[in-house]
Amino acid sequence: MDLSSSAHHAFAADADGLARALEELVAHHGAAVAEAGTTPLPDGIPADGIGPEAALALLAPLALDTATSLWAPTAAAHMDTPTPWITWAAASWTAAQSQNLLHRRSAPGALALEDTLMSWLAPMWGMHGGHVVPGATIANLTALWAARDGAGASRIVTSEAAHVSIAKSARLLGMPLFTLPTDSQDRISLDALADMTRRNPAEMDRTAVVLTAGTSAAGSIDQFDGARRAVSAFGAHAPWWHIDAAWAGPLVFSERHRKALDGIARADSVSVATHKWLFQPTEAAVVLFRDLTRANSALQFFGPGDANQIGLLGSRADRSLTLVLTLLAYGKAGVGAWIDQCIQQIAALEQAMRTRDDVELFGRPSSGILLWRPTQADVDTVAAGLDPGSASVVYARGQRWIRHVAASPLLDADELLYGIEAALRSSDSEKDADPA
Repeated sequence: MDLSSSAHHAFAADADGLARALEELVAHHGAAVAEAGTTPLPDGIPADGIGPEAALALLAPLALDTATSLWAPTAAAHMDTPTPWITWAAASWTAAQSQNLLHRRSAPGALALEDTLMSWLAPMWGMHGGHVVPGATIANLTALWAARDGAGASRIVTSEAAHVSIAKSARLLGMPLFTLPTDSQDRISLDALADMTRRNPAEMDRTAVVLTAGTSAAGSIDQFDGARRAVSAFGAHAPWWHIDAAWAGPLVFSERHRKALDGIARADSVSVATHKWLFQPTEAAVVLFRDLTRANSALQFFGPGDANQIGLLGSRADRSLTLVLTLLAYGKAGVGAWIDQCIQQIAALEQAMRTRDDVELFGRPSSGILLWRPTQADVDTVAAGLDPGSASVVYARGQRWIRHVAASPLLDADELLYGIEAALRSSDSEKDADPA
C-alpha cells in the first residue's frame, strides 16, 4: 500500500469500496452460521496493512456468518430482534458523519433530530421528555440518579424479578436495595409491598419504587396502579416511581395490546430499550421523565464553553437517526403490526403446547414470552435438543424453564413447534433406551 496517499483514499467517499461492503452484507445475509475463529487473522497488526478490499474479504465471513441469525423463523432464544434494512443505511450514515453530541454547536443537526425523537416518543408513555442513552442499564441508572438527587429518594424497593441493572444502579448510587417476592405470575407481590409499607410507612417517603414492564425471565408486567394502592393504603407516599419497560414498553405502539401498560403514565420515569421491540441496532434506549425540568436539574453538569451536560455521558454518538428513519418509513402502525405479529405467533405456540400432556406451562404470556418445561424429561436435555437460537433456559418461581421470546416478526410458530416436538420425542427415545 502506498502510505503517502493512503489518507486521501481512506477518508474519501469511496463508492466502489462501499458498494463492495454492501455486496458482502447482502451475500452473507441469512447464511448458515459458521464457527467463530474459522477465518484466519494475522497474529498481530500488519505492518503496512493489507488494503481495504482484502480486509473486507477477509473479515466478512467472521463478521457476518458467526452470529445466530435473528432472521431465522425459529429465532426465539433472547430479547434480540432483527433490524430492518433501513437501520443498516442509517448506521453507515452515522459512522460516516461521526458527530459528537457533547456540544450542541458541533452537532446541531443530530441534536435537533434527538429533540424531535423525544417529542415523538415521550407522550406515548405519558412522559414530557427524556434522553437517548446506550442501553436500558444506563437508562435505569439515570432514572434512579434523578430519583435520588431530584426527589430525595435514598433507597430502592423492587421485586426479585427486576433486571440486574437495578441492583447495579443501587450499588453505584449508594442506595440500599430491598427486593420483594413475586406472585404466581412473576409480578411484584402487592401483599409484600403492602406489608412492607404497613410495618414502616415513613420509610416509603424516601423510597424509589421500581416496577417492571416485561421481566427478563417471563416477560411479566407488574400491576402499576395496584402497587400505588398498596402504598397509599397506609398513608404513605413514595417520592419516585420508575418503570423499567425495557422489553414491554413498545406495546404502546399496538392498538391491540397497549392496555397491558395501563397506569404507566403515572410513573415519574420510564426506560425503554429501542434495540428490543423497536427493532433497532443493539445498545440503544431512552429514559423518559414526567417532569423533565426536575430530572434535568439533578442530572446537569456545567463544563467549559458550551458543555452543558445532562446525564452520565460525555462524548456520545447519534443513536436517534436509525429510529427516526424507521418511524418515518413504517410509522406507528407499522411497528405496532410487527409487535402484533410477534405476539400472535407466541399465542399460537402457547395454544398448541396446552394440548400436550408432557409439558407444563408457566402461565399465559403477557408480553410475547412463553415459558414451559417437560414433565417427563430433564429441562436441560430437552433444551439441548432444540434448534440453536430457538430457546434459552431461565429460572422463575425457583424452577428452570425453557423460554421462547417472540422478538422477531419473522417468527414461525409452526416451525418452532416442529423443533419442540422433535426434541421431546428425542428425549423420550433416550429414556426408553436407558437400561436403568
